[in-house]
Amino acid sequence: MKLLVVMPYYKPAYVYGGPTRSVSMLCEALVQLGVQVSVLTTNANGNQRLAVPLGEPVNLNGVEVTYYPLASPSLGSFFYSPELVQACIQKLHYYDIVDLEVFWTHAAGPVSRACQHQGIPYLFSLRGQLLPWALRRSHLKKQLFMMVVGRHFLNEAAALHATDLSEATSVRKLNFTPEIFIVPNGIDTSYFAQLPKRGQLLRKLGIPENAFVILFLGRLHPIKRPDIAIEVLARLQSDHPNLHLILVGPDEATMSSSLQAQARILGCSERVHLLGLLEGKDRLQAFADADLLLGPTEVQENFGMAAAEALAAGVPILVSTGVPVGYWAQQAGAGRQVPCTIEDFTLAAKDMLSDPPRLKQYAHQGRNLAKKKFDISAVAQEMLTQYQAIISLGHPITNLGSSS
Repeated sequence: MKLLVVMPYYKPAYVYGGPTRSVSMLCEALVQLGVQVSVLTTNANGNQRLAVPLGEPVNLNGVEVTYYPLASPSLGSFFYSPELVQACIQKLHYYDIVDLEVFWTHAAGPVSRACQHQGIPYLFSLRGQLLPWALRRSHLKKQLFMMVVGRHFLNEAAALHATDLSEATSVRKLNFTPEIFIVPNGIDTSYFAQLPKRGQLLRKLGIPENAFVILFLGRLHPIKRPDIAIEVLARLQSDHPNLHLILVGPDEATMSSSLQAQARILGCSERVHLLGLLEGKDRLQAFADADLLLGPTEVQENFGMAAAEALAAGVPILVSTGVPVGYWAQQAGAGRQVPCTIEDFTLAAKDMLSDPPRLKQYAHQGRNLAKKKFDISAVAQEMLTQYQAIISLGHPITNLGSSS
């Protein structure tokens, strides 16, 4: 099978969070299953550009990746890149199926039209792009786009890919023609199996090794509610004198100064540590030194990559009802899922931190859950089965009843 993945950004553009990791891991795992995978993307990297060869294929762990330059102006999240679009159209005939990760971006229209004209099946992997909170952002522009061309692009697709039941249910209400199938994001659980020894990051930050450490892992953005994490710390510090909060993630909305001011006002600034984006061994060390992951996002996410990684690393999770991974974690006894309020997070965190033996049990169950449900090898096999069905049958194998 020859698969083309079209995406507005690709690794090492980790500034965009979970999708960069989940898509690249999926592509690499599909290669291990014998699929010939090519990725056409841009050199986008937040406010910067990736230092990568442009217009020339690069082999990244078996995946042929070609980066094309963003135009100037790139029009923000529209990821305007005529060179990417031209390359897609020219190369389409070589592939059996096309997976588009580009809805709401410049490439969506031209590439989907070209697939239709050349008779090549394509699907949209949505990854939250049609969830209610996403539709509310730039609402008028998106509504106009959907009315004029967007709905047609989606309706002509062979399938729509959702990563969890809640996303599939939301998209189903929009009454598009293609069938929706569910395959979760995957993680390389073996990568988290052997964490570094606890303490290296703590020592660097001046945190006692016997401290309770809460980890917030994600973009610093209002919808992620890092302010709730600081509020929880402030309310629990009297009960837990050694409680610290580490925030890891790019400051996408320039929130660092306001979060630091919040911590000063609440009297916990010496316990708050903003580290920015961490990758590789540094990211693993953050998991090794954490006792609890907090994920208080206020919107309905399409999966929850950071929470899944925490489970694989043996870190219990406390997330909002907007993080689908939290449902599986709560069912498996690997964490808690609560409404996205300060009070609910404070009460749940207090309960979890007051029972260290139970936290250890959460950690054990989390590793088991991640291996069973989210390991990338199993996820890639599921995705390959769906690709094969679309090619041979013209539609996916639907599984909308799947939440287990």
